[in-house]
Amino acid sequence: MTDGYAAYNAVHATRRQSCLAHLIRKAKEIALLPEKHQDRSALRFCASMANAFSRDCKTGASRAHPNRSDQQIDRITQRYYSLIKTICSTPLGYQKAENFRQRILDPKREYDRLFTFLKIPGLAPTNNHAEQALRTPVIFRKICFGTRSAAGSRSHSVLPSLLVTAQRQGQHPLDFFQTLFTADIASAQAALFNDSS
Repeated sequence: MTDGYAAYNAVHATRRQSCLAHLIRKAKEIALLPEKHQDRSALRFCASMANAFSRDCKTGASRAHPNRSDQQIDRITQRYYSLIKTICSTPLGYQKAENFRQRILDPKREYDRLFTFLKIPGLAPTNNHAEQALRTPVIFRKICFGTRSAAGSRSHSVLPSLLVTAQRQGQHPLDFFQTLFTADIASAQAALFNDSS
């Protein structure tokens, strides 16, 4: 599960899902650009893409249908791809919208990664959960303009991770840290790898 960051293309995963929330935001962002740069076909295209992917996300959220056969999943996937091809069938005059259309149709970028979630139970159509988990550290990094040393960078990467671990396990962070930093190794490992989350 990835967003459109190009560095992820270096990882040759057997199966990959593009985050549909990022694609919805991109479509809305293009549609909100100043009117003088827009045309009606580009606005219709962006609205259609955002609506289609929003519906797909709802399907992903209600994916708890273990009784669906592989043939049913294949039919649904083909129907979704057919809709995407229809929406993307006409080249657009507005360059940003056209670039987005080509990005959606490119099998090396988005096309082959749009509906992987339909075939893999438990895979979400968006990575919002991961992004929400990272939101606080990212805002902190932005506000304080990063760290000033390698040791500071390491601390900033390790301590928030431990804090989230404590929260996910339902433990008070101070008690959790006290155990990690003062207890013997076996007790610290038992606290760190508690399987209650």
